[in-house]
Amino acid sequence: MTAPRSFLLVGLTGGIATGKSTVSAMLRSLGCIVIDADQLARDVVEPGEPALATIAAEFGRDVIQADGTLDRKRLGAIVFADSGRRKRLEAITHPAIRERFMRRVQQLADERFRGVVVFDAAVMIESGNYKNMDRLLVVATDEATEIARLMARDDIGRDEAALKVRSQMPVAEKATLADYVIDNGGDRGATEAQVRRVHEVLAAERQLSERLAGCVVPIAALFPVGMGVYRQNRVDVAQVFQRLRTMANGLDVLGYHWRPSGNFLLRDPGGDAMEAAARAGERVINLRCIVRRFPELVRIEWASSLRQDISLTDDGDARVLVVAVMLAEDVPAAVRAHGRIRTRVEVVRWVSGRDVLCLYQRPKRGGSIGHVTATVLATTSPSRGTRQAATGRTIGVIRDVLAGVLHTDHPAVRNEP
Repeated sequence: MTAPRSFLLVGLTGGIATGKSTVSAMLRSLGCIVIDADQLARDVVEPGEPALATIAAEFGRDVIQADGTLDRKRLGAIVFADSGRRKRLEAITHPAIRERFMRRVQQLADERFRGVVVFDAAVMIESGNYKNMDRLLVVATDEATEIARLMARDDIGRDEAALKVRSQMPVAEKATLADYVIDNGGDRGATEAQVRRVHEVLAAERQLSERLAGCVVPIAALFPVGMGVYRQNRVDVAQVFQRLRTMANGLDVLGYHWRPSGNFLLRDPGGDAMEAAARAGERVINLRCIVRRFPELVRIEWASSLRQDISLTDDGDARVLVVAVMLAEDVPAAVRAHGRIRTRVEVVRWVSGRDVLCLYQRPKRGGSIGHVTATVLATTSPSRGTRQAATGRTIGVIRDVLAGVLHTDHPAVRNEP
């Protein structure tokens, strides 16, 4: 939004009564600066503000109280009962709110705030403003919990509460767009633990991007398929990095991991441009490429710590590795492999429809991560002629990338071994 910045800009949203304000307060206590859209919304309809006059003209003088202030309860009853009128209200207030938000963001940029800035907004996705965030955090609960909490909070009946909940975009739909989801359906302690974990990775991405790029940008990673496998496609990763820096149109490549398999960090191109970024890498490297955003790698790393269903064990002639296989396309749930799929390969968990964690009982002599990738592909894409592609990395490599154990040639950055 404003460049360069020294902070990560994170959108925070959810549904009515999901506990978004609770999560917002927790993030503030962890040192985040929170910009509250509700407060901005109150500010733009203060007496004398242009938006208030427009609301009165649109919805009638009855929504203005005797002292000249907005009757929020009366206006709320109107817009919650009519989605068309709610959209009209949003068309009046959102531009004014956005202008005040931008002003505050610019102020923080001018002050060189170094941390995480959270924009707390209930209708961020509906307004489209989530696309302007570096990362999106959604607070979710099930609908029954939403309704019960709203009844208790506003002292209203079930039917009225249900109408308000169902008049909004479903939280489950919002969660599909999120980089991180906080499940606030449990107790406060469970929510706090999730918020702390998310805050840690947000802060880590901010610090890593500032080190690599000299300012804060969202990060993604590019993984070539088959680079360095079985001593084939063996190229100097530093040379590939330099070619990517100078030849890949649209790619802002920031650093690389030392392994010959090729792991390159870049500025996150955004969800709509992921395939274009992969193709740009392919044109330079001459290998298929797969791109993953920083939060997707975080979820892989988080899933790797859940060890209760691991069954492969070291047998003296092998060592067990945790391997993430990343596929170019989603695999339908009906054909996702589970459990032991080869003698030495076990599927532990599907992190998403295109990311799967496996255990590999790798022989101490011979074997490669490429064997795991080929096995997963053979199991999930059995038909010949399929164009599906995948690449595997040990969880140790994923952790290196997330931790910034990388090389870079940025003049302001010290190279890491």
